Amino acid sequence: MHVKVSCSIFAVISAILCSSYALAEAGCSLDAKLGIGALGRIEPRSRVIKISHNAGPEGARIEQLFFQEADQVKAGDTLAILSDHLKKKAQVEAARARIKVLEAQRAVEQAALAFNKREYLRYQSLEHSSATSISLADAKRLALEQSGITLKRLSAEITQAQSELKISAAELNNTQIVAPIDGTLLKIFARPGERIGDKGVLEIADLSELDVVAEVYESDLLRIKTGQSGCIHAVGFKRPYQAQVRELGFLVRKNDLNDTDPLADRDNRIIEVRLTLEAEAVADLRHQIFRQVKVRITP
Repeated sequence: MHVKVSCSIFAVISAILCSSYALAEAGCSLDAKLGIGALGRIEPRSRVIKISHNAGPEGARIEQLFFQEADQVKAGDTLAILSDHLKKKAQVEAARARIKVLEAQRAVEQAALAFNKREYLRYQSLEHSSATSISLADAKRLALEQSGITLKRLSAEITQAQSELKISAAELNNTQIVAPIDGTLLKIFARPGERIGDKGVLEIADLSELDVVAEVYESDLLRIKTGQSGCIHAVGFKRPYQAQVRELGFLVRKNDLNDTDPLADRDNRIIEVRLTLEAEAVADLRHQIFRQVKVRITP
């Protein structure tokens, strides 16, 4: 009895799956006589972002790496730090300490200025009965002027030190590699101890939404509009996937993807058309970024 029930349940599930696949394929025509055909590639909606460094022409070396390939990260997460991180951090601390010293000197000089001002006004109000009192009054005036000059110099030095602190802080930030988006680490090109090359540090993408970028011949572009349906297929797919035209490119250029047909034109002029893949395709194709697929768009 239990065997019969299990078989019945399995038959029902199989029928549902088969019917859903049939409906999907019915709404996703690959007939070469229908629609507009093109080659395309799978690409994340966010694009694949190549993260590099900003350490200047001398380059940089990875000191620590906090994540590995396939890890999920959040925007703002520190992915890695460079080898000169501790040096730049010490420079920031030194700049802050210098500002504190200058501010303390300015506070002392402000007190001296207030004292010298009182002294100058007091001697100025006295009757100058002798050359000695006149000389003292001039000395008080000179001390007041010197305090004012010293105070201005200290204020200027503090402003300069604050600017130097901003530069040091910016250089410190440049020693940290930070995630620009929520996403998945696709590939790491430089690991601890290695110098960062032309490929950068790593590649990241948000794989929660996938697109297909179709290279449509320029002659077919007038037949394509946003919102049109498309069908995506490639060898090894369990079924065709539905897609929808979301945006049309602006640049006409040579094609990047070439057909395996030896008679195919390899110097066509194309425009990139981006199609949004159905939700189920995200789970099935997230490990096939940049894979070439065949696209057919229904006008």
